[in-house]
Amino acid sequence: MSAVPSGASRPEASRSGSAPQERALRVLVVDDEPPAVAQMQWLLEADPQVGEIHTASNAAQAKHQLDTRRIDVVLLDIHMPGPSGLALARELPGDDAAPQIIFVTADAAPAVEAFELAARDYLLKPVRAARLAEALRRASDALRPAAEPAPDSAPQRVSVLQGDTTVLLDIASIRWVQAQGDYARLHTAEGSYLLRIALSDLEEQWAEHGFVRVHRSSAVNLHHVRRVLHRQGRMSVQLRDPAGTEQEIAVSRRLMHHVRERLEVHRVRGAGRGGQG
Repeated sequence: MSAVPSGASRPEASRSGSAPQERALRVLVVDDEPPAVAQMQWLLEADPQVGEIHTASNAAQAKHQLDTRRIDVVLLDIHMPGPSGLALARELPGDDAAPQIIFVTADAAPAVEAFELAARDYLLKPVRAARLAEALRRASDALRPAAEPAPDSAPQRVSVLQGDTTVLLDIASIRWVQAQGDYARLHTAEGSYLLRIALSDLEEQWAEHGFVRVHRSSAVNLHHVRRVLHRQGRMSVQLRDPAGTEQEIAVSRRLMHHVRERLEVHRVRGAGRGGQG
């Protein structure tokens, strides 16, 4: 990542739609490259969500900081001398007192493994101010007490017609969606259902549930993705099937960058912790 440009104006973090902060976040930046640390400090100082900024250049320094001070969010590089950022994340406790992990790296390949480690977000360098602010907002929301619901939470079920019967379908159970004219066919482990909605509208409305458009005629629920495959410049996603079979869905070249960005944002829930494919 390039250093802070001389004479550059400090970025203005987006405040639209954000709830007032009860307390500012205490952030630890872990990166072995001084220019990357300086750039991140520069961005964080401009963000009203941030109160304290601490830094570490390797996993050992980061563990010392975490042992000696209260940290809310760790901005963690992956490739560093000594233990990697992924190795450090594996050592952190998985309880409510653990800090929120946001990986910050130039390498998109470990994204699935990072989300299997319960990362809150995954940012690709160079990091944009608005993208960082969004990641910090997600971390701040996750730090709220469980009794305090996040505002504007998305609906959890959708009603679909099956013959002359209305079925309430859990959105989380929908693995992928296929466009069929003015309808979308919703594929679950139990079967498929038709819903009258355009695929573009569905992706926008269900973004919080992890749905992303991968092709002009299909969208997938990232929570059901087992692997992201790259072969000869082409990309596809492999879905988990309770029956033990694996289904592969191609990602169009035009949407590859979009899918990578969405992989940064959404956790892959329920995936095994046995390493990435």
